[in-house]
Amino acid sequence: MGTNDSKMLPKVREWLEARGFTLEMRTASAFRAAGFDVRQSSVYTDTDTGKPRETDVLANDPDYIGVINIRFIVECKTTKKPWVILSSPYTLVGYNRVFAFAAVSKRVKELFFERVGEMLEKFAWLRKEVLAGYSVREAFSDSADTAYAAAAAVATACTNFVSGRDGKYTSVLCFAFPVIVIDGPLIQCTFGKDGEVQLEEVEQGEFLFFLGSFGTCIRVVTASYLGTFTVEAKQVANDLRAAFKADEQQIVDSWKNI
Repeated sequence: MGTNDSKMLPKVREWLEARGFTLEMRTASAFRAAGFDVRQSSVYTDTDTGKPRETDVLANDPDYIGVINIRFIVECKTTKKPWVILSSPYTLVGYNRVFAFAAVSKRVKELFFERVGEMLEKFAWLRKEVLAGYSVREAFSDSADTAYAAAAAVATACTNFVSGRDGKYTSVLCFAFPVIVIDGPLIQCTFGKDGEVQLEEVEQGEFLFFLGSFGTCIRVVTASYLGTFTVEAKQVANDLRAAFKADEQQIVDSWKNI
């Protein structure tokens, strides 16, 4: 050990924390503990631009067949400033719940529309009985770039995964859930019936975000809520596999005739 380790190591730790590396590690650990296969700093090629892009944490629900592909695509943001979800009870009025649920492949949309009543009963995340946001901002900042950049990053990654534009996923069932994890406070902001702005600190929330063909709710989760959220996420993945098990078998059987 060097003579200056007592001074150097705390500085390295501070540097890691300030740049979000420890938050990424903590997020990856929580998803692994819940039963996901996790990759950190995963790089993919954007099919629109042909450029490489990096995802902070990629949590895949374990799958050995290759028909039902479920992943949580996560951006991690270290911030000393609160994030504010600007919310309204009217955000999702008239908006299709299948589109708000997750980024999904074409075949998933078809199956959901065929069984929408059944699916609404099974999945609370699909019903969206929440106060959804229409935007997210970093408080005390003159720019929305940090929050917007995180949302755009997960939206692009999700769209790339489920698009099937390269022909890879045209016949399979793909679900991509966009998530942003922050290590600062999260505030939900609404406009009350009394004409006053109401603020409440929450552990998680979601907001509807649009970018190109992406129009899905993005979940914002505080670091302190990661353990609870990842367990819930794994249960949703398990329920999706059960709900589409017969469809999975049908697709596997069709491969036998190729």
